[in-house]
Amino acid sequence: MTSKKINTNRKRIDAIDTKILDLIQKRASLAKEIGNIKKKNSYSNKAMFYRPARESSIIRNLIKKNSGPITDKKIKFIFKELISACLSLEQQLNIAFLGPLGTHSEGAVKNHFGSSVKFNPRISIDDVFNQVKAESSDFGIVPMENSSEGVVNSTLNCLTDFDIKICGETYIDINHNLAGSAKSSLKATKKVASHSQALGQCAKWLEKNLPNIERVATSSTSEAAELAKSDSSILCVVSEHAISRHKLKCHANNIQDFLDNKTRFIVVGNQEVSRTGFDKTSLLIQTVNQPGALVSLLSKFKKEDINLHRIETRPSRQTADSHNFFIDCEGHSKDKKLKNVIDEIRNKGAFVRILGSYPLET
Repeated sequence: MTSKKINTNRKRIDAIDTKILDLIQKRASLAKEIGNIKKKNSYSNKAMFYRPARESSIIRNLIKKNSGPITDKKIKFIFKELISACLSLEQQLNIAFLGPLGTHSEGAVKNHFGSSVKFNPRISIDDVFNQVKAESSDFGIVPMENSSEGVVNSTLNCLTDFDIKICGETYIDINHNLAGSAKSSLKATKKVASHSQALGQCAKWLEKNLPNIERVATSSTSEAAELAKSDSSILCVVSEHAISRHKLKCHANNIQDFLDNKTRFIVVGNQEVSRTGFDKTSLLIQTVNQPGALVSLLSKFKKEDINLHRIETRPSRQTADSHNFFIDCEGHSKDKKLKNVIDEIRNKGAFVRILGSYPLET
């Protein structure tokens, strides 16, 4: 009886799979038709085929309707891949990111854009911005901040120096692992290599388990993996993906100091994103370095009851007596309340640059 019930359910699954496949292909045909219409109407910029606000609304509505048993996170992943595959029929996007392959940045690209894009790994965050500026890539993805190590300074500098918009954001769970070549061992270890951010995120674990071992900062976790692969006295702190890609031996899993370790990545591009009703805006505000400057800024947001997500401050590199405030807040720059705040700050003599308004990560 048990075997009969299993076979019956398997036949039902097969029938449902056939229906799903048919619906997927119908969706793909409609996407392809939309792409042809856009091409006929002179959509010259490939990035214009990708609409962040539209995709965010699709995902948000699906999650709202989801009643399980598949989790919201997995539903999001499934439909991201479906949307990515359909979009590639219209136009394949070229995405620049901090390479090489096998890093968390590659994971961020897949998390946000799906797998049906052209992966364009670059040697630095500056190089990612240059690719987008020159329109050699449609979008770029760069790390913005980590929950334990804080902001990525190179990204803040590039946001200041380049006239490029933030078009989206995505969060990646960061799990670090200690690995080495097939002949490596903890006792024979002389060095531990990784990107400085990864070493910082595992500092307490390394101090406890590998005290007095030299730490080597590399340009990427993939470079660290290559070092460890070629020298059995060197271990590396890398992702599971890197261990698999480089065929390394894992000595310890999840060695990050904080279990809920996440990195926020931002999507940068040359387009402005329309409103979704669930948006975030990033601002660069420059004021004279004087007492009460920050309090004065924050009072404007409080007056309009606008919630702030993040504030970062640093001396301006262009003007000696000024400070730059990087502020992430709720809302879209075209929302009336936020427009009032921006106008009022500008009227007080401060410089305000809208770095981008984009969908709040679902």
